Amino acid sequence: MRAHPPAGTVVFNAPFPSRTYDPRDLALSHVAPWARALRAFGAKLALKGTPFAVNGVLRRRFFARRHKLWEYAASAACLLSANQGRRLRILDFGGAATLPIYFFAARGCEVECLDVDEALCAATRKAAARHGWPLDASPDNLLETPAPPNWAGAFDAVISASVLEHLPKPQQAVAVARLAALLRPGGVMVISFDFGKDAPQPGAVRSVEEVEALVAASGLSYTGGARFQDTGARFALDRRHARSKFTFAVLFLEKGA
Repeated sequence: MRAHPPAGTVVFNAPFPSRTYDPRDLALSHVAPWARALRAFGAKLALKGTPFAVNGVLRRRFFARRHKLWEYAASAACLLSANQGRRLRILDFGGAATLPIYFFAARGCEVECLDVDEALCAATRKAAARHGWPLDASPDNLLETPAPPNWAGAFDAVISASVLEHLPKPQQAVAVARLAALLRPGGVMVISFDFGKDAPQPGAVRSVEEVEALVAASGLSYTGGARFQDTGARFALDRRHARSKFTFAVLFLEKGA
């Protein structure tokens, strides 16, 4: 019989291996409840007049597209499945005013967000004040300004959804290394990004070899032990680049205790 963790222990479980987007993941028994909860939460925000941002565009929305929901549900399943009711401390990189940071904060997690977009940071603070969420956002640039000293090793989790590809290639390894340094021992990083040789963003991760280089730069290990998998499937995910077929990828990484 599998032993239960001691009371108060934070446990993180990757809902599937680190890999590229597979829409069937949303039907997995340990992912589907979080996908439903995120959908319902997004609709609730819309009804209350709280907009959220996708790809940097802030407006009132009732839902997120399936591939974005895949990113968000992956993070929720990893962080919350075994930790409901615990006040996790989460750092988000580049996701101001987005659905996942609102979702985590609404469930009692203490969320800090770093995003260079000052307007989206302001929208985040406004939403946090309106709803009473433990959430803050700052336009500090982690690549230019060191994190506060008291942040070192202070976070249970770092999340980032579709931000990495917007950084110049040389800065991507720097970013993941600096984010990893802010995790406590046993903490996790859930980071997703555009993947594939035809992905339209200049900074998209193009190959498995590039993924492995990022993992090495982070100094973290794969949660669950399985290495990154490319399913080979490609999709027209960006309406602005309808002819470009690429995919999303997610990494579940953990810091040694």
